[in-house]
Amino acid sequence: METMDGRGAHPVSARHARGRPSRVGILWRGEPGATRPRQDRGLEPLFEALGGAGVEVVPLPYGDEQVDEVRARLRVLDGVLVWVNPIQDGATRALVDELLRDATDHGVWVSAHPEVIAKMGTTEVLYTTRELGWGADVGRYRDPQELALRLPERLALHGRLVVKQGRGNGGNGVFGVELVEPTEAVTLHTTVRVSDARVHDGSFEQLSLGEFVTRCTPRFEWSGLLVDQPYQGRLVEGMLRCYFSHDEVVGFCHQWPTGLLDIDPDAELAPRPSSVMEGPDAKSHQRLRRRAEHEWVPEMARRLGLEAQELPVIWDADFLYGPRDDRGRDTYVLCEINVSAVWPFPPMAAATIALNTAARIDEHRRGLPGRRAPRRGPVGPTV
Repeated sequence: METMDGRGAHPVSARHARGRPSRVGILWRGEPGATRPRQDRGLEPLFEALGGAGVEVVPLPYGDEQVDEVRARLRVLDGVLVWVNPIQDGATRALVDELLRDATDHGVWVSAHPEVIAKMGTTEVLYTTRELGWGADVGRYRDPQELALRLPERLALHGRLVVKQGRGNGGNGVFGVELVEPTEAVTLHTTVRVSDARVHDGSFEQLSLGEFVTRCTPRFEWSGLLVDQPYQGRLVEGMLRCYFSHDEVVGFCHQWPTGLLDIDPDAELAPRPSSVMEGPDAKSHQRLRRRAEHEWVPEMARRLGLEAQELPVIWDADFLYGPRDDRGRDTYVLCEINVSAVWPFPPMAAATIALNTAARIDEHRRGLPGRRAPRRGPVGPTV
């Protein structure tokens, strides 16, 4: 069968030249023999959409103890879509990334590829793209010595920072660091208030800045670097997650994180609104969509040396609300980019993800560079 690609572009053959369907693996950490990830991961619409695009789906539950078996199964596929967190149940992606590189060497198309994750799926992207319209004054630290040298002056400048390790998920390795008393002379002996993003009750501890730096030292071993960015005072208003397939917005979700919030432990926390998945045409988010599609993502890709079709078929960017502009409109500050395990995602995005997957595999088999396709329709100029 033939379909169109995710944005109505050139016809995409979902079958091999000899007539067999494309075979795409879905890889996630799971028990051997599982045929689907947990239902709350939200992949069922994608399984259906891939089938509708003429793609045969091959479930690939993964565990580090099964790496040889999964490697053998991967090598005979046309492509693989991957959902594996940077850190999960005490395991990192080290073996997974090695596995995916091996698959690439055997002609398998991979999304997201480890090399792409290394460019856009770590917190270093906050530093690399800090001068874009979504950026903030971000600091980057390559080793503990640099952290000890520069963090005091950064904290003196901003008073309150969010420090993040290079790779993590679920708030792992994300800390709020705040001066207990305003001072211009911040040293490693200065007392600071430190909160952990994995803790959601507003609790914190007080320690010296030097003690905090010492605690961060092991985090360089896995994630390679740390970054910081100024704390955003509108965090209480939530965070807007913007989902993409390649460089196209495919949905939104307004989320309400409580980690790092200022919470009075003696006061009852007001109920947070429910997070709701919305499609790309959600009226309240069109200004963000225009800026992301027309300015920020193309410029990010250019700075990272990536073509549009090298961006993952599903990824997301989390935006915090920055200060309102002089016209009272929201501004947005990039909080992080998620690439490794983006689930759940808006179910209405499944068709675009599936068709883009079929298109990329077809191009990959034929040795063609990914062709930039026209968008589904104009969304207007940036305002």
